[in-house]
Amino acid sequence: MPRSVIFVDALPPASGACSHAVRAGGWVFTAGLVGLDRTGALVGATAGEADARAQTRRVIDNLAIALDALGVPLAHVAKVKGYLADFRYAPAYNAAYREALAPPWPARATAGVGLLRDGAVVQLEAIAAVAAPPAPVRTPGRAEPPVPLTQGMQTAGVLFASGQPARDASGVLIGRGDSRAQVEQALHNLGTVLDATGLGFADVVKLHATVPDRSGLSVYREALAKRFAEPLPASTVGQGAPAIEGLLIEIEAVAVRGSRRVVRSDQTRALEVGNLVHLAGEPGAEDPRRLVAAGDVRAQTRRAMQSLRRCLEALDGRMDDIVKTDVTLADHRLLPAFDAEYRAFFTPPYPARTTVVAGLTQDRILVEVEAVAVLGAAEAAIAVTGGA
Repeated sequence: MPRSVIFVDALPPASGACSHAVRAGGWVFTAGLVGLDRTGALVGATAGEADARAQTRRVIDNLAIALDALGVPLAHVAKVKGYLADFRYAPAYNAAYREALAPPWPARATAGVGLLRDGAVVQLEAIAAVAAPPAPVRTPGRAEPPVPLTQGMQTAGVLFASGQPARDASGVLIGRGDSRAQVEQALHNLGTVLDATGLGFADVVKLHATVPDRSGLSVYREALAKRFAEPLPASTVGQGAPAIEGLLIEIEAVAVRGSRRVVRSDQTRALEVGNLVHLAGEPGAEDPRRLVAAGDVRAQTRRAMQSLRRCLEALDGRMDDIVKTDVTLADHRLLPAFDAEYRAFFTPPYPARTTVVAGLTQDRILVEVEAVAVLGAAEAAIAVTGGA
């Protein structure tokens, strides 16, 4: 079936080179959505005040509308990634989330970052399985999370692990100020989720770590080298405000058993298993030591996208197989120039996309692009966008 687009009047118009959701290969990936009504107006916003509860409810409504347009119920969501403009909105966000989603809740991670829409304080993205709802993963001996999430959700043989903070089995944060202790605890916690499904660290295909700053990166990379055999998972590190005071790292993961193909240079750049390709975050650099065009977001965007394209071509894929991208910009003012370069690498309909503003893990890097592709999506994907 050729690629097609579904226009949904109940959704706001898509912003930039982005679809609200894309269905391909038995999966649906949504964009990072904020609380806009069908006209594009932000809900729950008054002068000088944001209603995080109203925005969260509206975002979840929009996710449900996009999924329904693709024939997938909200109950099939396996993983949610949340972004808050400030963690003072977390209580209202979690309260609305509990009201809108019935347990067992999806696996979830939440990061504090800058959002592009003025007045928006909540942004959510989701991954759902087409065929069936996911099965919750229970981790005996660990305290129940204080927020609405399940430690892991498994569907179609794929495990989505929630963001694992450095909490011990009783839920107490350990190792305040100690990056090494917190990294080890977070990886231990990830191990308990893997163990509960019969998977191991060797089955992890994707890692995403969120850190408040770059101070503990060398410790994290050392710990990965000890825990994981080559080839390492496709791995991205993002900066964001922590959900817990004193937290230095949170690690989320995707794991699946199966044969795999890998593209690597200084590290694993892309990893294919089944029909999914996980592409690590690509900055605008030749390698970790050679920056491309300091201060030029257009050149850095081209470099990042060219790197993604080379990885996909090495796996017999192409750019239009990409169904979801996650973009981090160093400054919101870079968005127009970034978007102009980004869109040139795709044939519409565009992938679902989440874009946030946050610190990056190398000096003078302005943009980083992480992606997921479904091989064959270029011919068979269905995208959802707003308006007619």
